[in-house]
Amino acid sequence: MSDRAKAAAARLHEHVPILEVLQAYGYRIREDGGLREQQFSCDLHGSGRDLKPSARVYPESNTWYCFSCDKTRDAIETVRAKEGLKFWDAVKLLEKNYGMDPLP
Repeated sequence: MSDRAKAAAARLHEHVPILEVLQAYGYRIREDGGLREQQFSCDLHGSGRDLKPSARVYPESNTWYCFSCDKTRDAIETVRAKEGLKFWDAVKLLEKNYGMDPLP
């Protein structure tokens, strides 16, 4: 990953709450959950229908992990997976959605 990509990822990681990103995509995350870990169903594996919660959000690290996918995701990786975007397109979408000026 280039230095520019690392800077963009770090900035988004710092300013974009993963709880908000997950809620925006319709994941059942309790708004009043605060910084506690919460389990939820992930639709990014198998048939897209996860009948048992297979994922857990970690607000303190601003990430989430799906035990079925065996993958940790942050806001950028979540947008990439949900929208089918490349890294920089996901960065631009998050910057736009959260009112951030693009990096030079």
